[in-house]
Amino acid sequence: MTIEERLRSRGLRVTDIRRDVLHLLQESDRALSQADVERALPDLADRVTLFRVLHNFEEAGLVHRVIDPQGTSRYATCAPTCSADHHHDMHAHFRCTACDGVFCVTGLEQPAAVVPKGFTVHEVRIELVGRCATCG
Repeated sequence: MTIEERLRSRGLRVTDIRRDVLHLLQESDRALSQADVERALPDLADRVTLFRVLHNFEEAGLVHRVIDPQGTSRYATCAPTCSADHHHDMHAHFRCTACDGVFCVTGLEQPAAVVPKGFTVHEVRIELVGRCATCG
């Protein structure tokens, strides 16, 4: 599916900024912060517009947000099965202590958890911490 088709399938208009940001996120091997996107696409748009694009992508199920230890939001593309109503990206993330990169990890099953009666789980976060292949 092309980037334009992905945007339209989620009810989003195709604009230059949306196309370029989604392409950047799809091609990245790691989750990117808004600042990372701004550095990679410096002439694209102002910060407020970029924030709205990332927020709209998350609401539409195109990206998922990961919060790093410094409280910075980082974004990575979602699985095709994600929707605006439900993200199916229940997977672990790897955080490199050397470069602060955040990477999606597949193949690790989410643990089954029994929560107290009346509790509702909205999100499960599993983080693996170490050094990425680049940092050794």
